[in-house]
Amino acid sequence: MFANKSASEIYLMSLQSEQSRVTMASLLNVVAFKLQKKKCHQHVDWSFLHYEHILYFLSDLSSQGKSPATINVYLSALKGVAKEAWRKKEIDVETYQHIKEIKRVRGSRSVKGRALSLDELNQLIDYCMMQDGVIAMRDAAVVALVYGAGLRRHEAANLLLSDLNLKEATLRVLGKGNKERVNALHNRILEILDVWLLERGNEPGPLFLRARKGNKLINAPISGQTIYDIIIRRYQEAGLKRLTPHDLRRTYATKLLENGEDVFVVQDLMGHSSVETTKNYDKRADIAKNKAAKALPF
Repeated sequence: MFANKSASEIYLMSLQSEQSRVTMASLLNVVAFKLQKKKCHQHVDWSFLHYEHILYFLSDLSSQGKSPATINVYLSALKGVAKEAWRKKEIDVETYQHIKEIKRVRGSRSVKGRALSLDELNQLIDYCMMQDGVIAMRDAAVVALVYGAGLRRHEAANLLLSDLNLKEATLRVLGKGNKERVNALHNRILEILDVWLLERGNEPGPLFLRARKGNKLINAPISGQTIYDIIIRRYQEAGLKRLTPHDLRRTYATKLLENGEDVFVVQDLMGHSSVETTKNYDKRADIAKNKAAKALPF
């Protein structure tokens, strides 16, 4: 069954998250074109893989100005493919060991993204609520829940109606690595969801339904890309500064930490494996630095 699959395909199958598979496949396609002028990683002859090729590729990424974090993700993918190539006896153990020993790139860049003010957040939600039609009500609920439960966009897209427990005011979320978490919801979020559910109805299925022209709902899930498109379109219509779905997630973490919550509690609510990842979402320092700089006597 697996004999005809490439080392890269087997590596992708080993990843637990569908989104991780999509991301790594995209990166491996870049590698495929760079190293063998192939458009798809599936068509690459991975038996050619050598640590010198990888060092060359990583050096090229660095010269393009890619961040250490981005370069290290590419390195992780290539090490994963090398492992599968070794298992398939396409490369020898010495070649695999040399690749395995390539060190991660050191350094860091300032974390992109921002945390919204509460005024901006409410302006965005209120804008959606003031529009006519079920699509606007759905979009308001999307914005409210992505912020109010600190969701990744694919987590939001994959939610089922059964994941929402209105009686307990909780939401069950299946996150990265097939890890489940249950987050409590603020009353304001529940009020917005109530409006959406009046339009959606109680039919089992996705929490956020796809909509056709004419504001007609169909019992089919929206995608993570649709979540992205919703938030981009609505912030532009509301006249706000640029934001992304992940900025709503950053805002969730920042507001919890501003409220004095323990970082380990926030880690659990965010579904992070490492508290260091959670710290990257903390935008309190940025807010304080902006405030201090603007208050500079002149």
